[in-house]
Amino acid sequence: MAYHDKHSPSIGPKTVLLLFTLAGLIFSYKLLLVDNLMFQPRTCLLLSYATIFYLRLVLCILFFVKRKIRWFEGCSVGVLYGALVYMFSLWGSLASYSIGVIETIGGMLFVSGSWVNTQSDFQRYIWKKKPENDGHLYTGGLFRYAMHINFLGDIVMFVGYALVTHNTMSFIPVTAILLNFIVLQIPRLDDYLLQRYGNEFTKYAKHTKKLIPFVY
Repeated sequence: MAYHDKHSPSIGPKTVLLLFTLAGLIFSYKLLLVDNLMFQPRTCLLLSYATIFYLRLVLCILFFVKRKIRWFEGCSVGVLYGALVYMFSLWGSLASYSIGVIETIGGMLFVSGSWVNTQSDFQRYIWKKKPENDGHLYTGGLFRYAMHINFLGDIVMFVGYALVTHNTMSFIPVTAILLNFIVLQIPRLDDYLLQRYGNEFTKYAKHTKKLIPFVY
């Protein structure tokens, strides 16, 4: 994922990203809506979370993301998200039909993580629409608690999603997502923010945790 000052509708890459992810959602429905699965509680949870994930992605990509998205990013992220949704549905379909404490905890994490990510992006989006804020770094709302609080929302959401599948295989891509944020995305974004906002970012970074409030 590249970070730069160029703003662009990026209609083509965004459309491809959403279509590839939609394909994963459609295949998930095809997989789970069979006679022996379609009326099971776990199936309802898996399809609900897959659908919520996709709708939230549509909102984010079409409204909150203003930077230019290149074709490679659109294609690769779309394929990864589509595959992730399908694999979570597949792994979840192999678990027992009943749901219990683990699924309940997973559901709470999924909902809270989705809210944190969407709400933080929405707060920043509203703030940036004001002309007087042009060229300034947003540090309010949920971003006052962590510099990349939206990434934390994604991680919490995916952990909750993985718990609902009741399959340890689901934590392999979740771990990969966490490492990607810590090792690649956060350092790259920090470098970009430092170059663009200079002293504003330096002061912000000095007093604010990177990802987890009060911890890291």
